[in-house]
Amino acid sequence: MASAVLATPVLSHRQVGEAEKPSAFPATFQRVDYEPSLKLPSPYPVDTAFPLALAPSPQNTSINDLVESIKHLCSIDTIRDLLTQHGAIYFSNLGLSTAEEFSQFASAFGWTAHEDIGNPVRRTIHAFNVATANEGPNTDPVYPHNEFGLSPHYPAYLLFYCFSEPETGGETPINNSIVLYDELKKQIPEFIEEIEKKGVQYQLFYPNTPRGDTTSPGTSVLQSYGKHVLDTDTVEEARQKVETEIARLPTATWRWENQSEKNPLGDLRVFQKLPATRRHEQTGRAAFFNNVISRYLNAIRAGSLEPPYLNKKGKLQPPAFYGDGSTIPHQYMDLAVKIVEDTRSLVSWKRGDVLLIDNHAVQHAREPWTGLRKLLASLWDEPTTS
Repeated sequence: MASAVLATPVLSHRQVGEAEKPSAFPATFQRVDYEPSLKLPSPYPVDTAFPLALAPSPQNTSINDLVESIKHLCSIDTIRDLLTQHGAIYFSNLGLSTAEEFSQFASAFGWTAHEDIGNPVRRTIHAFNVATANEGPNTDPVYPHNEFGLSPHYPAYLLFYCFSEPETGGETPINNSIVLYDELKKQIPEFIEEIEKKGVQYQLFYPNTPRGDTTSPGTSVLQSYGKHVLDTDTVEEARQKVETEIARLPTATWRWENQSEKNPLGDLRVFQKLPATRRHEQTGRAAFFNNVISRYLNAIRAGSLEPPYLNKKGKLQPPAFYGDGSTIPHQYMDLAVKIVEDTRSLVSWKRGDVLLIDNHAVQHAREPWTGLRKLLASLWDEPTTS
């Protein structure tokens, strides 16, 4: 139901001054109440909704009208302005029913499809630039992170589409990276000073399992870096092609592990040393942009937070480190987790709805669930300019 104060459509496909003319594109968007929205704290203005919730008017707007309306709003920078102001937009009552319709809607924003390089999470393609979100078990949470924050190659925008909603749980927690940076700098400035000086270091492990293996939510060497590797390639040829792909990530180093007669190629461990904060282009403010919290919480869950960083299966699964390899004090991470929990919105889902995130300003996560929850994701870069 539209807010009583904001019942008038706030976004229209018509230009200002053209309201009296018949419109070829009748779709408009209204700001609506959305229970999970909260108000962002400083440095955002008072009463800044997070996420902003919009719904099309009239209801049951066709996919073609939705697409044309979004194209127009992007052409006059309205969508970009709203993302700058709010960080995330929840589109409710869209009525999208298929992956193909979601692909049409996501493509309407005019951005460039993001190419995965070294994705450690398996995703199944359903339509153009549309794939499953994390396919991990429904009992496992996904912890707060910026998408590909552990890589120099990350998308600018994320769209999540609810293909089927859960019975219970399954929320997508989102928290603002700019707010997180400001709170950390205010409460533990020595941490921000240290992590900005040293950066952060990650390890990513890729086993050499069959290319078609779908038993794990993670990806293998060939699934992540082997798109040019042929079944007829020698071990040396395959490694060269994999290493060429890794080298597209200029901050990456790597080593081959566990070579044997049964595994001549070997498993792969990739190291990334990256900044932990980045400047948000549209606001000019610093954001805590990384995967440090997710790595910390995953290590706690796996029992591998302390040396020798072995998980319950005896595999190496360390948290993130400072860029010089030293340990990030746990009390810093515990405070970061608390700030996230205090400032996050728990986005709940209805079939057909879409969440749009500015990846540079917002981290996301996932709660466990029951039922048939299925989200599809679409990742995008800024549009290329000629």
